[in-house]
Parts: sequence; C-alpha cells; structure tokens
Amino acid sequence: MSTESWTITAPQDVDVADVRRVVVQLTDGSADVVADPGREDDVRVEVAEVSERPLQVSRHDGELRVGYDFAGVEGLVDRARGVRDKDRAVVRLVVPAGVPVKVTTVRAATVVTGAAADLAVATATGPVRVQGTTGSVSVRSASAPVDVAEHVGDARVSTASGAVTVAGALGRVSVSTVTGGVEVVARESTPLVDVRTVSGDVGVRLGAATPVNVRARSVTGTVSLDGVRLESAGRRTTAVDHADRPAEQPGVGAAYVSSSTVSGDLAVSRA
Repeated sequence: MSTESWTITAPQDVDVADVRRVVVQLTDGSADVVADPGREDDVRVEVAEVSERPLQVSRHDGELRVGYDFAGVEGLVDRARGVRDKDRAVVRLVVPAGVPVKVTTVRAATVVTGAAADLAVATATGPVRVQGTTGSVSVRSASAPVDVAEHVGDARVSTASGAVTVAGALGRVSVSTVTGGVEVVARESTPLVDVRTVSGDVGVRLGAATPVNVRARSVTGTVSLDGVRLESAGRRTTAVDHADRPAEQPGVGAAYVSSSTVSGDLAVSRA
C-alpha cells in the first residue's frame, strides 16, 4: 500500500496519480468537483484559497482525501465552536468520471459536475448543486438548498428546511424534507417518486405519455393530477389512490408517485 501526503498552506495545484476514490471534507469555503471522462486515474487538486489551518491532501491505497485534520483536543474544540477563519478553503478537483466521490461539509458550498459513479454529499448548511451526473446520487442536508439537474439514474435526497429540485432521466427518486418544497422533473418517466414532507409542497412533472399511479396521504394537503384535484377517500384526512390505464405504446411504463405530507400539497403534471 502506497501513501503520499501534502500540507497546503497557500494556493497551489497538486497532481495525484493512481486514484480510485475521492473524499473531500471541508468546513467553510467551497468544493467544486469536475469529472473529466478523458482522465484514467489521475486527479488534479487546485487550491485557490486556504486560511490559517493548513489543508491536508493525502492518497492511501487508491483513496484521495482532501480536507482538514480535526484530530486532537484543539481540533475538536475548534470544530464544535464553529471557527470559520482557521479551516476555510476553496478547492477545485478534476477527477476521472468513473471514480466514486464523497463530499462532506459544514458550511462549504458543493458543486459536482459530470460524475459517472456513485456520488454522496452530506452538509449542514452548505448549498449543493449536482449537474450532468450518471449513476446513484445521495445528498443529505440540514438546512441547505439541493439542486440535482440533468441527472441519469437514481437519486436520494434528505433535508430539513432546504428546497429540493431533482431533474433528468431519472430512475428511482426518494426525497425527505420537513419544510422544504420539492420539485421532481422526469424527462420521460421514472419508475418511482417517493416524497415525505411535513409542510413542503410537492410538484412532480412527467412526460406527456406517461401513465401514473398516485398514492398520497396528507392531513390537510390536497392532491391534483394535470390540474384537476383528485377526490379523497378519507373524510378527515386526505387519502388518494389513483391508477391510470396501462400505456398503449410499447415500452412506456407507469410512474408510481407516492407522497406523505402533513400540510403540503401534491401536484402531478404531464407535458
């Protein structure tokens, strides 16, 4: 097992070979990850800004780590107090498209473009944008907006109060929020959209020829399909079960939309 490491105290670029997985850990600043399909196993780390605490870059057994070392009592205390000036960095990584990427931040903004392998992002308050990706995407946030655009494949998003948008040629989509609104835009169709919110409204847009099966439960929210409100089977709460006829066109599968809200509305449309 080979190991390399760099301590970054000023803006600089680092080229790292033999990388099979990328892990980024930041508190403040930003992380911009760009996938390059022409790269095989080398990663370019571009550090545009670094504050008082040195940024650590290391590669061990094929895993590249970029972030801060919070080991020791001082590091744990600083992190708990949310010290901003000691651990801020602005980094850009150019990675092979097929390398799995994991990004964890506290406040730092995250942008990932073009990744074609498993992607996982976790943040407290840093905004997240994922664009032009393929495969499985997982995003967890406390109170930041999440925007997944032009994605091909499955997507899972969990947040408390951040608005969520997921769009593309989607596979299975799962979204959980407390107060954040949710918009899912499937370019053609999707086998499953499962949304759980407390007070956030939910919008799902599908292709024009897509049959849809809807199962929605809410306390006070309403449910509509193509602008027409669906009647509830429940008297005191909203309970809607709707199933379209199978598509006449071969190869067009039904989209299953499931939602559970307290006061949020569900609107499903096809165009």
